[in-house]
Amino acid sequence: MDYNFNLEHPFFFTNNDYSTDTSIKYQVSLPFNWHEVMNNDEWVYQYPIGKFVERQGWKIHISSEYNSSHELLQDVAKICHEMRIPFKHLSTEDKFIMRNGKLVSRGFSGKFITCYPNQNELESVLQRLESALKQYNGPYILSDKRWDEAPIYLRYGVFRPSRNDEKKVAIDELIVGDEVVKDERLPVFKIPKGIVPPDFLNKWLDKKDKKQGDFPFIIDNAIRFSNSGGIYNAKLKEDGEKIILKEARPYTGLGFDGTYSSERLASEYKALKILNEWNETPKIYWYGKIWEHTFLGIEHMKGVPLNRWVTNNFPLYEVVDKNKDYLLRVSKIVEKLIDLTNKFHSENVYHQDLHLGNILVKDEDEISIIDWEQAVFSNDEKVVHKVAAPGFRAWRETLPSEIDWYGIRQIAHYLYMPLVTTSDLTYNYVSQTRIEGKKLFESLDYTREHIDYVESLLSYLDSKCPQIENISRKKVLKPMHEIRTIESEQDIQDFIIKLLRGFTLTYGQWRKEFQSRFFPVHYYGLNVNQGIAFSDLAILWSYQQLAKKVKNFKFDDYYEIRTQVINEAVNNFKKSSFSGLFDGKIGTIWLIYEFGEIDRAVELFTTHFIEIFENSQNKNLYSGQAGILLVGLYFLSKGEIDNKLGEEILIRLREYTLNYIENPETFCKVGASDVQSNDPYENFGGLLYGHAGVAWLFGEAYKLTGESIYKNGLELAVDKELVAYKVDSNNSLQYSQGHRLLPYLATGSAGLLLLINRNKEILSSKYLKYLTSLERATDVVFCVLPGLFNGFCGLEVANNIYSDIDDNFSGQKKLIEQLYRYLCVIEEGFVIAGDNGLKITTDIASGFAGVAIGLVSIMDNKLTILPQI
Repeated sequence: MDYNFNLEHPFFFTNNDYSTDTSIKYQVSLPFNWHEVMNNDEWVYQYPIGKFVERQGWKIHISSEYNSSHELLQDVAKICHEMRIPFKHLSTEDKFIMRNGKLVSRGFSGKFITCYPNQNELESVLQRLESALKQYNGPYILSDKRWDEAPIYLRYGVFRPSRNDEKKVAIDELIVGDEVVKDERLPVFKIPKGIVPPDFLNKWLDKKDKKQGDFPFIIDNAIRFSNSGGIYNAKLKEDGEKIILKEARPYTGLGFDGTYSSERLASEYKALKILNEWNETPKIYWYGKIWEHTFLGIEHMKGVPLNRWVTNNFPLYEVVDKNKDYLLRVSKIVEKLIDLTNKFHSENVYHQDLHLGNILVKDEDEISIIDWEQAVFSNDEKVVHKVAAPGFRAWRETLPSEIDWYGIRQIAHYLYMPLVTTSDLTYNYVSQTRIEGKKLFESLDYTREHIDYVESLLSYLDSKCPQIENISRKKVLKPMHEIRTIESEQDIQDFIIKLLRGFTLTYGQWRKEFQSRFFPVHYYGLNVNQGIAFSDLAILWSYQQLAKKVKNFKFDDYYEIRTQVINEAVNNFKKSSFSGLFDGKIGTIWLIYEFGEIDRAVELFTTHFIEIFENSQNKNLYSGQAGILLVGLYFLSKGEIDNKLGEEILIRLREYTLNYIENPETFCKVGASDVQSNDPYENFGGLLYGHAGVAWLFGEAYKLTGESIYKNGLELAVDKELVAYKVDSNNSLQYSQGHRLLPYLATGSAGLLLLINRNKEILSSKYLKYLTSLERATDVVFCVLPGLFNGFCGLEVANNIYSDIDDNFSGQKKLIEQLYRYLCVIEEGFVIAGDNGLKITTDIASGFAGVAIGLVSIMDNKLTILPQI
């Protein structure tokens, strides 16, 4: 799913409309008999009043380079005004930069001005524009074909919506004869089938774009594409040498500093030319222009990115690093990075984008440094760190050399404790992870010598990055500078109080600035305010559940907020397009019931159950029919609904089960996933998204009815879930997704472990043999993320509930003590930077509420986020 979110707020994810565009506007005069309208914040439209405009036709797109864009717009507007041709243009310079940026869609990029001539005007307006714009440059628009020499491009497409007296079709549909076809915006020129061009265009269509020079490479495959061009695996025609080939399209990849991708590729060439004798940087094999594009052919460096090396080698489990040599290897890598940085600085080369992905590690832990396109060649003036990976951005304007040292410092701290992303949120956060790293390696019995030496390297790198006076708004967030242990029930109470205090402070800060919802969430949930995963209702319910565990705790505004949140959820109920337990209406009904608003919940359920079920497009627990039926069974078990509706629920449950048993692969994907993502709408396995969730429904159905069909469905669903799991080198059983194995509650071992433990009295004994390998997967000493769905909290919940362990204090102790490494201090409370570490989140999926309800689940020995019979 595409997510419309903004990172500019210092503390929270927000929607894109949060930031105000203060950049220079593009403006042209408006003739007396013309009108101007701004339908959105990106485009400004001008059109002659009263003129008929055809619904579709040959669009003229005009691109521009940044520096001459205002002048080009004036020239185009003058022609359009004189010839009465409607047109639109980008509204501001920031919008221009984003439209020409490296990561913008290649089907939309480059378009600065669009003209909408009727077909009888097309030839004459093209001639006028070509004559006026020959002196200008601009990027090639990939969805179009260039007209001649000027940056003018054409493609056939929709001009405007249908009028009342015209055939009704969508704004992205064309009428061709009697057929309706899609108006596709692809990064390749294509004439829709059935469109007959005017005669004068046929000659133009037959003409090929001018190309110069022989192509001295053979491209094997593309590594990736961006608006700036491609990066390819290739080989030289001359000798077959394998190379990495980088391409820069002219006037593309525009950054906010005004540089283009071709300029950055030139910087990389210059840096590598200076460092060409080194073994640790790629050798240059070819550099130059072919047609309009610049190419750089460089050595294909061996090795894996450093972040993947950490994933493969960091002691996630107590038994992984049997030789206890991880820290020794880390110290050697850090020493080499320090040495290399000193060497390229001595050549007046400054990388400016040092992070884990730009360091390759090969056999014997030899390293190389790649991606030098941000390189600069002077250290005389302080600069802003413009391009940086999350967790690697220097906090102030500083010298290029210090930017490099900051990157090396962050890399070294990551190797010690792989948590640095929150460094962008909390200044000097690595001082906290350093404490946690030392504590971890001491607990794993690493030698004092190895720990002390890595600590000395970290101290050296810290000294290369002088402390600053933090005057940003983020100064209220501080790292934790003490080791905290949980030794008593009172320690747990104290932790909960601080967690609740941090939540109330977060709520207060959020509500001072935003009224769209009550609490801040991960960007996955910005536009989802129903169900369990991200809604205000679920967050406040989690707060309530945790607050009940503290003696005499008071949140003065709680009952007023509770009333407002419930009322708002009910008022917006019908507006939601989602039906599911975790993202939609049925989840909201269940939460209202759990709040004690029983009559209100039952009325909503009775009124809407059938509609919700029939409108659901999915079958899973998260957003589909499994979750809807689960809530139905829950209400049935509570005796809250009449017999007629109860019978309807059981009929639909049986039909769902029979359909599943007959054809399970139509419900959820069977086998490993090719998509590597935590996005809830791109996941098809595990407890929340896959067959394990369907199995959970069948298990609860069997508990309620005792009918064997549901036991059969339960075991079949477990079988289908297991198809996607693999055993790793630690003999743990994990869900296979892309290039990774997942142990998580939402998608992986923890969810399956909970399912089997919950149903171990029902399942055949052959399923219980998987418990050991699943427990091994969830019993970690470290996890990158803190959250309930995809992080450490969910793993600890799985380790501690529905098991034979009577003492749940140890589970609470481990969860809290390891959560300290993720927390930020605010006043006398704690906040959680949700699952990617960039911003504070309070939702169940990634943030505060998930930790709260996870702790409650361990205390109560049940998975509190799921209805249970």
